[in-house]
Amino acid sequence: MFVAGIELSVMNRGFLPGGTPEERVEQLVGRPEQRAAALRELGGRVNAFLRDAAAAVRERFGGGLTYAAIQFEQVDWAPFDFATFELIRSAEVADGFREAVRELARGPKPLAITGFGTAAYRGAGDRGGRVLEVVEHDPRTRVPVRLTGSYERDEAGQAAYLDELLEIFEAEGVDGAFVFLFALPGYPHRPDGDPRDDLDRAGLGIVKILEGRRGTTYPDLEWEPKAAFSAVARRYRAAAAGAATA
Repeated sequence: MFVAGIELSVMNRGFLPGGTPEERVEQLVGRPEQRAAALRELGGRVNAFLRDAAAAVRERFGGGLTYAAIQFEQVDWAPFDFATFELIRSAEVADGFREAVRELARGPKPLAITGFGTAAYRGAGDRGGRVLEVVEHDPRTRVPVRLTGSYERDEAGQAAYLDELLEIFEAEGVDGAFVFLFALPGYPHRPDGDPRDDLDRAGLGIVKILEGRRGTTYPDLEWEPKAAFSAVARRYRAAAAGAATA
């Protein structure tokens, strides 16, 4: 499966005004009175690009083809084999999340969900896409430095969030789901000292990266599974067993 881009309207220049993803998002959310017209124009630009991109990929690649979309991009899925969405649940959309997934799964193409996940501090799952706002960055290099406050470590909460979403995706007919993500470089686990230095609490990885030492579960690797690692493994193991007996 070839993924012909991800969230291009926000992540790449040229689809929306603005020099950074943050500035481009602001162009949409900061002007409510112009949002409908802006979204129509955006959908036209995105789909014109994706038609050309899909044709170029098909000339060189014989496998399946998709694009990891944000819903507001209004992608025309005709050139693709899978419809694929970045879909993050926050407290604001939690009540309607299952129905939204069900509606997407009713589409004419097989459905994959990518880019869903959360961090391992208490309340992270409620923040949705704002989960990394608790991190202070170096103003020059943008490298993560420390957490902005004391956030309680909550590996069980991260595991429950992923388990709940995977249950929804399976029950509502999603064909593929990809957790974001295995490990997040630059967000190491620092269990000793100031809790604000433990960047892994804000990292969305299902493993914690160790600094200068190896783990105990897998002694030859410099990471250690979080509770989310086991939760995801159980879900995928059960799905694989079900597929084998079908």
